[in-house]
Amino acid sequence: MAAATLCMALYSVWSRPFVMRSSALGFLTAGMTAGAAALVVASALSGGAAQIAAFSAGAWIASLYLAVAGGALAFFLWVYALKHASPTRVANTMTINPLVAGVGAALLLGEPLTANVLVGLVAVFAGIWVATGGRNAARIDRLHCPRQWTFYRTFLC
Repeated sequence: MAAATLCMALYSVWSRPFVMRSSALGFLTAGMTAGAAALVVASALSGGAAQIAAFSAGAWIASLYLAVAGGALAFFLWVYALKHASPTRVANTMTINPLVAGVGAALLLGEPLTANVLVGLVAVFAGIWVATGGRNAARIDRLHCPRQWTFYRTFLC
């Protein structure tokens, strides 16, 4: 999980120049095409074609939903946000997703809301507060730190 978070953070920072010079939809199309091609090759090499051939109608509907809503739409919104907000603010949204899923499962499906989930909620919100400046936000703005230093502003300015 930590490695995935690191990869998303690096992606958010390093891809921003490419997103800024093209449209969000163009960047999304290029990224999704490359990712889909890699997945098709990996699936073909591991015998996944036989499993796909055995999909039921419900499995196809679920797959299409995940591809469109969970993949393309979510990635488009991510790229669109990267074009219009700082990478730090955009990356903070990813930390909330598992927690919203956990709370949603508790409310909608009756899953138990354990102490671990509550501790996770507090920890994530504390992390977001620290990452976005917390009490130091006014001090940072007074020091006129460059906007490009978004990630470092909390620590250096």
